[in-house]
Amino acid sequence: CRELIEILAISRNQKLPQPGEESQILELLIQRDGEFQELMKLAVDQGKIYHEMQLLEKVVEKRDNDIQQLQKQLKEAEHILATAVYQAKEKLKSIEKARKG
Repeated sequence: CRELIEILAISRNQKLPQPGEESQILELLIQRDGEFQELMKLAVDQGKIYHEMQLLEKVVEKRDNDIQQLQKQLKEAEHILATAVYQAKEKLKSIEKARKG
């Protein structure tokens, strides 16, 4: 836009404007403004999408942490159950020995 305005200013200073030249430049400015407005709308839309992505990344991170906590708890429960099963087997062995003895 600045270049078009500078060209218009230079052309006014150097010579008489050609018929329709100003209207052509004005049409170009209007066209550029329309393109700029479309780009601004696209930028706003992309900003909204980026914001949504950040929110979703936070949700995913929280869920990952929840899953890791659950995995840790399951490992602890597995260890406790394995220990309980081993102790129960040892107890059964000692009961069998006592009956035979």
